[in-house]
Amino acid sequence: MLNRSLLSGVLAGLFSVSLWGSLPLLRQLTDLPALVTSVVALATAAIVAWLSALIVGEPQGGRPVADLRYWLGGVGALAAALYFYFAALGWGEPARVTLVTYLWPVVFVVVASALAGRGVPLRVLLGMGVAFAGVVPLVLDEAPGGVETPLVAYTFGLISGCAWAAFSVYLRQCGAIPFRGYARMFAQAAGVTLALRLVLAGELSAPLDAGWLAPVLIGAGPYGIAFMTWGVALRKGPAGLIGVLTYMVPVIAAVLLILTGFTEPDPALLVAATAVVAGAVLAQMGEAQSASGAVDCAPEAADSASARVPMERASPENRSE
Repeated sequence: MLNRSLLSGVLAGLFSVSLWGSLPLLRQLTDLPALVTSVVALATAAIVAWLSALIVGEPQGGRPVADLRYWLGGVGALAAALYFYFAALGWGEPARVTLVTYLWPVVFVVVASALAGRGVPLRVLLGMGVAFAGVVPLVLDEAPGGVETPLVAYTFGLISGCAWAAFSVYLRQCGAIPFRGYARMFAQAAGVTLALRLVLAGELSAPLDAGWLAPVLIGAGPYGIAFMTWGVALRKGPAGLIGVLTYMVPVIAAVLLILTGFTEPDPALLVAATAVVAGAVLAQMGEAQSASGAVDCAPEAADSASARVPMERASPENRSE
């Protein structure tokens, strides 16, 4: 039976993954272009991270070195992950796009294993096979209700997933990042996306309506508050359970989209969701056998060794967040 501390960690983890799972739904509540949505969400996240540093009395220092790896694997990958994901959600059926994007944990485990010089374990390859095999029918099948998801939406979702994987590889190697470090990274990523928007469209403006609220909520919730609650989950929750919780994000997203009418129930969607989660968990199990000694890179990183295993393979929100 869980004691009070473990229970608070589990509840904090559930709250965090619920916030991450709400992101596709929030994206459906705004018609703002993907780059504008990214700018607003990243800027809001930077403010939340900075305020978090003030609230917890975080000391100065501890920020990652702004070298080429930082700009490419950190800021660049973060900006790309958000833009391509938001663009894909705007073009395609959101639950399907999210599942394709969430192939990224399997890709991350494969890349991390290869970079560690130990090769890719058979179980990791099997997990990748299960995940991709489950998604193929989803991509080929026509969604119920005549909602079409063009190939470009799936492609952008996959690119976003690869960017999340690259961002996670960077975070795994960078050392612990404080809230102030995340505030700077978010602000710089917002600056990159703002520059792209100005170059491509010549302006940032869009009609001032309720559509601006959704990206603010995205930045404050999935990329803000979830950081703090995930820190509690990592410190207090059971390591194995917390690690698996992260792979429930696409399932939570699909359920919320179905309940709100943005997505219709679909057997192919259920099969793909099951395959993605099963493949990710299987790959994580293979990685966990040789994952000791990894580096913590999340805000409020836990000092205990039990927090490190789920941290290494956490969702993109945890990694950025």
